[in-house]
Amino acid sequence: MNIIDSEREFIGLITGLRDMLYRLARSIVLDDQEAEDVVSDIFERAWKMRDTVLASSNPRAYICRMARNMAIDSLRRRKRHNELSVTFDLGVVDVSKRLDACDMVEISKQLIDYLPERQRTVVQLRDVEGYEIGEIAQILECEESSVRMNLSRARRYIREQLLIYMNYGVERN
Repeated sequence: MNIIDSEREFIGLITGLRDMLYRLARSIVLDDQEAEDVVSDIFERAWKMRDTVLASSNPRAYICRMARNMAIDSLRRRKRHNELSVTFDLGVVDVSKRLDACDMVEISKQLIDYLPERQRTVVQLRDVEGYEIGEIAQILECEESSVRMNLSRARRYIREQLLIYMNYGVERN
């Protein structure tokens, strides 16, 4: 493969991943502008490493791993990593916010934003982007059992919080 074909292949790959990379970065940094900055940085770094990316066994997973790592680095630079452990109590949300967020999809997105970083990333990749468990394990450089455990815990938390919300903040046993 000559250089021009290699560059075209790379541009096609990275362009096709742009929206997914933005959503992944956004799910980690929780800020639209910062997610855009992360994606721009990914494009720049990936371009410099294009031969390495294309030579990897799974270029798409390689770029996703880069995106995840760069988003985490960005998050750490803002020193917000420790704030992600905030719990989201739907029973305390004021009435005006409850009325504004009556759409269950919007509430689910809010709940996902309050998950720990690893669980949030797994939910984003699996339930939003549609990646398989094995691909997620490769992106996150962990075991498939770890991906399943994080996905299960995240889904359980979201389900429990939605039930509390649907019962107007009253927990039922």
